[in-house]
Amino acid sequence: MKITKAWSTIVEVMISLLIISTWVIWIYNIYIKSQNLSQSTENRVKALSIAREWIEVIQNIRDTNWIPFSADTKNCWNTLNYNINCIWNATTTWKIWSWYYIIEKDVTNNRWLLTKKTTTWEYDSSSYRTEYKVFIDDDWFYTQSWWNLFLPRFTRQIIISYPYWPYNDARDQKMLIKSLVSRSDSSKKWFSSIELEEMLTNWKEN
Repeated sequence: MKITKAWSTIVEVMISLLIISTWVIWIYNIYIKSQNLSQSTENRVKALSIAREWIEVIQNIRDTNWIPFSADTKNCWNTLNYNINCIWNATTTWKIWSWYYIIEKDVTNNRWLLTKKTTTWEYDSSSYRTEYKVFIDDDWFYTQSWWNLFLPRFTRQIIISYPYWPYNDARDQKMLIKSLVSRSDSSKKWFSSIELEEMLTNWKEN
């Protein structure tokens, strides 16, 4: 069968369109993957920043306790929310217990407060995401104060423990801080977590 020039041209055009379409789809897929990688990298950097920031806040709480309670730093370096009853009181009643917390800002007194939480489940639990969700405040700082409305896809949990308690005399002079930040996609189909930890000591013990 004789192929006319017109048919030959049509076939060439179709082949060209197929090649161009393949290239466009390939380039588009590369673009989408690069965008996803960029977003994933950005979210990881944010998660690290959030986790590190909250370890520094716990350090700030310890350092703040040293100032008003300098007469009894042994019992008051880890008092919960600056409770004055810690002075000359060796019991654990007023201390930061081994537990799970979020950190909120006391705007009136310009200081950080630890708030105990009841939920200790995993990120894929909606209760966990509600208890530990992270907001951005009006100044674009990360916070866990409930009056802020903008909600990124992060949770943050502070886990406090005393690893040497009750086996030696330094049982309450060393505090292990774990800052656990989790994030997910908008559909909550997957999530990843970053955990940082640091041992705080009461090196000003008197």
